[in-house]
Order: sequence, then C-alpha cells, then structure tokens
Amino acid sequence: MWAFRLICIALAMLPLVAAELYLRSTRRVDVSDLARDPVFETSGQSSLFVQSDDSSRWMIPESRWNFFRPASFAAAKAANVRRIFVLGGSTVQGRPYETETAFAKWMELRLQAQDPSHVYEVVNCGGVSYASYRVAIILDEILAHSPDAIVLYTGHNEFLEERSYNTIAWQRSPLQRLAQSSYLVQSLRRRLQPPASPRQNLSPALQTRLDYVDGMERYVRDDQWRRGVVEHFRVTLERMIGMCAAAEVPLLLCVPTSDVVKTPPFKVLPAELDDASLAEFRRHLSVAQDPSIAFDQRIAACDACLKVDAEHAGAHYLAGRLHWENGRANQARFHLYAARDHDVCPLRASTPIIETLLQLAQRHRLKPIRCDQLFDQTDSQLRPLPDGIEDPQRFADHIHPTIAGHQEIASAVSDSVMVLFQIRASEAGEEAYRRSAAEHLDSLDETYYARGKQRLEGLKNWAAGRAGKLSLDQE
Repeated sequence: MWAFRLICIALAMLPLVAAELYLRSTRRVDVSDLARDPVFETSGQSSLFVQSDDSSRWMIPESRWNFFRPASFAAAKAANVRRIFVLGGSTVQGRPYETETAFAKWMELRLQAQDPSHVYEVVNCGGVSYASYRVAIILDEILAHSPDAIVLYTGHNEFLEERSYNTIAWQRSPLQRLAQSSYLVQSLRRRLQPPASPRQNLSPALQTRLDYVDGMERYVRDDQWRRGVVEHFRVTLERMIGMCAAAEVPLLLCVPTSDVVKTPPFKVLPAELDDASLAEFRRHLSVAQDPSIAFDQRIAACDACLKVDAEHAGAHYLAGRLHWENGRANQARFHLYAARDHDVCPLRASTPIIETLLQLAQRHRLKPIRCDQLFDQTDSQLRPLPDGIEDPQRFADHIHPTIAGHQEIASAVSDSVMVLFQIRASEAGEEAYRRSAAEHLDSLDETYYARGKQRLEGLKNWAAGRAGKLSLDQE
C-alpha cells in the first residue's frame, strides 16, 4: 500500500522535476537580477573607479578618498598580469593604518615573490564602514575590469546604517529557501507575483548612526530588525557569489574575525523589568563587578543576573572575562560571544552573520578562509593551545588586526590564491618575500605610524558614540 502511494507521488512529481531540470539546463543567469538589491534602489551610486586623463589607467578619484584610499590599475591588462580585487570594509583598507600595511599589500608581495613569472596587481577596494550591500555595488563594477580572482572580507558593518525591513517578505524557513532556489518557482513568480514594493533610496554619501551626536541613542534592543539585517546579508552575499559565478571569476571568501576579550559591549541596555526584578538584578550586578569578592561568588552573581535578563551583554561579558582569566575556556567562549551577539550597538560581525557566511560557502562549495580560527593560536595564559577564542593580542581594536595580524591573514589568503593558480610555494620564494616585506616596512616613516595611532583614537571615539557631528534632526 505504501509503495503504491510513493509511486503515485513520484509520478505526480515527475513533470515538475523535469521542468526544473529543463529550466536549469537552458536558463542563463541574468546578471542584472543578481545586481539588484531587494531593499535599496542603488542606481544613484557613482562608480568607484574613473579613467585617468590620458585614459591609460582606472583610478579611485580624490572625491572618494573620504571612504577609500588611492588605488589604480592599467586600463589595458597585459598578458602576464594577474589582477586580484580585495573587497570589504575598513579591515580590508588596513585601519587604523592604511593600505600600505593591509593584508592585500602583503598578499601582493608574497605572490610576486613566489611567482615572479607574473605581475600581480592586488587592488585594495576596502571602504570604511561599507556594508555588504555597498560592497556588492563595487563588485558589480569591478567584474568588468578582467579580474583573475576576488577576495571578499565583509560582515562587520551590517548594522551601521539606518534602513527598514517592514515591507520585505524574507524567505526564512528551509522550505521557503528551497522554493526560492527553484528555477521553476522563480519562473512562476516572475509571471504571477504583483509588482515589487518600492525600494528605499541608498544615499550616495554613507552616513552611519554613530556619525551623529545622538547616534548611540538610535541603537535599541530590536530583535526583528536584527533578523532583517542578517537576512539582508544572506541575500546580498548569495547575490555576490552568483555574480562571481556568472562572470566565471573565482571568489575567495574570508570569515571576519573580531576581539571579544579586550572589547566589552559598546552599548548595554537592560530588559524591561518590574521594580523588584530590576532591584534584584542590580544587587547581583554590583557583586559581579566587585574585584574584591571571590571568583565563585562573582560568577554566581553573573549567573543570577542572567537568570533575570538572559540577553544582558554586560553580564555575559563579566562572566566571560572571569572565566577567561581563570583558564575556563569553554565557559568563557559561551559568554564572550554572547556578549558580542547581544551588544545593543553591534560593531562586530555577530554569530548569525558568521554562520550565514559559512552556510552559503558550504552550499556553493567554497572553502572559506577562517580568519577567526587563524587568530586562535593561544589560550588565556599565552600557551600555544587554541581555545576557540580569538587571541586579543592580534587586534589593534575591536575588529582591526595589528600589522602582524594582517600579515597572517595575507599568508592564508595567498595560500588559497596559490592553490587557485597552481603555484608551488618554495623556501626561496618565502625568503624573497621576507626581504621585500622588511624593505617595505623600512620604507614607511614615523609619520605613517603616528597617523595610525591618531586614527585609532578617532575610531575609539566613534565607536563610543563620540563622533561629534550633528544629529540628523539638526541638519
């Protein structure tokens, strides 16, 4: 009886399966569909690269240097040139320093040393505060410039700009996502669905919440908005993967990394509690914060706080630091990442962002470059024992690696590039890279590092909501 029913179901599904297979084998990817953002109208955005006066080069004009650094490449690509674009936010740009010590530069030096038969152009397209949906616009542009590979490092800036997701019908369940990936369903939807709702205009001039004096006040507990941000990131990243696949350009996907040990939450808000619960919470929190009290009592107080407010980022951070300082890595890991994920002002890629990236990499058979694992080499006692927590000494601030950290990322990314181009690493090549890297560092004067320190202080003020600009309401 059951066999007969299964056969009937299979026969009924056969025409649908045949239609799906036919559409997949005959339909060409519409790149314009991939370039279209579901939330923003992006047609008003200007190109990142413009031609030089003599038309010999493409270059980032001075008008874009408020978010990017100068970069250029030849308009006519020579036969022996391998051109790699590195896309992302301020980490790609090398903040708090500049592109001269960003991982893209170390990549270029290492690849050139290991493969002197080619000329490597590694073009740094890192834009300060650029989220994935802005990076996708740049990707659409640079795919027309004959790239041999794209390196993408994104995810930290998704929560910076104001936008609404109230009118977006995201595909949240696995069945909905499966249907969304079906060519047959897509074909039927294009014919039957009503016109799409108006999209929001994406301002050509990027303005983050923290660029205004009341920017920190704009961050509140809003789980629905956060889910919308993560879903927007998923759709955008899938679009970018599809754009590279349609252009037949290899994509190297980096998993962003951040500090969770030295960096407390940027904003902590308690849940809405009644007076009795709030008094209980504050009583336990005062114990947890008191360094004169024994470890066990402070941990118990943290646990009591979290029983009252399970998403309190401050209590999670206190518990995480206490566990970390006492060598209890498993407990520290849970609380430190919970503190990052429940930060009311999320300036670091959250666990849902990272999990989304890893899921899409697996679905599209991409091998991600695990920068989070790369930065986990020691435990809290600096012993060479990875503990599942990124090492704080590898960061200049909450997300930006030190110069040595950039060199580590460059080694991992260039390893993947060498596999892609079938370059066999040699000790002679490594020695040549070490020499060129040392010469490059020697070429940077003291003012370069002084500017980096000043910029780091500015970044700290900005992240603390002290940008000092006018409120949107005052403009």
